[in-house]
Amino acid sequence: MPDSSLGENTNYPTGYDPSILVGLNRADSRQKLRLDSNNYEIFGIDSWTCYELSWLNENGIPRNSILYFSYSCHSKFFVESKSLKLYLYSLNNKKFFSNEELIQTIKGDLEAALKTAISLEVSTEPREIISNQNCIDSLNIEAPSAQPNSLVLLSNDKDVDEDVSCGLFRSLCPVTAQPDWATVYIAYKGKQIKHESLLSYLLSYRNHQGFHEECVERIFQDLNERCELESLLVRANYLRRGGIEINPVRTTQENFEQILREQRQ
Repeated sequence: MPDSSLGENTNYPTGYDPSILVGLNRADSRQKLRLDSNNYEIFGIDSWTCYELSWLNENGIPRNSILYFSYSCHSKFFVESKSLKLYLYSLNNKKFFSNEELIQTIKGDLEAALKTAISLEVSTEPREIISNQNCIDSLNIEAPSAQPNSLVLLSNDKDVDEDVSCGLFRSLCPVTAQPDWATVYIAYKGKQIKHESLLSYLLSYRNHQGFHEECVERIFQDLNERCELESLLVRANYLRRGGIEINPVRTTQENFEQILREQRQ
């Protein structure tokens, strides 16, 4: 019988343990992208939706909800998704005497791990769903590059104000190499980006290992460097993995619409 990791034990926490949370430093990837030395401001958030939040009430009865939280893209750290999953798992058998106690505990633990302010909400209702906008998935293109290649991005002389989306985006987790699927939304003003070149560029991430936040920042940076744009917003709505979905947003505008769920999510 061939070797297999199926059936092997995984060390899950048996009790509440906030030390599980791991904050990753943004500086390493941003130095490579030169994000700290560009001539425009960057705004945005990292928005998380966790569908498997479960705890015990004061009588030891399980309660389930959806956890929404977000924080600024200017935070020094961002949370590593597997550590977040294990942290939430550690809450499963912890008693809370009120929803407010639960919220303050999670908020305090995340803020301590990430060293930044967290906006947090616990709800039984899913957020508003949006539909694809000007989807470019069906365009005919040649096989994309094996790794992200911004040199394929091309513009024409037409000035536009448009939104486009691509539901074929895939990258790989740098920790596990598992695929991460997303719909990428791009809203911009400036010289029109040729849609075929944009699709080819986005599909070149298919076998690239990078965290969700890093991929979005790289797309944001490449579009700004390669195209003549007046404004830009890049948002990636990643499909959930382990009950958690991540929706990073990066934009040149301080005020932006925070849409958190896409049809496939």
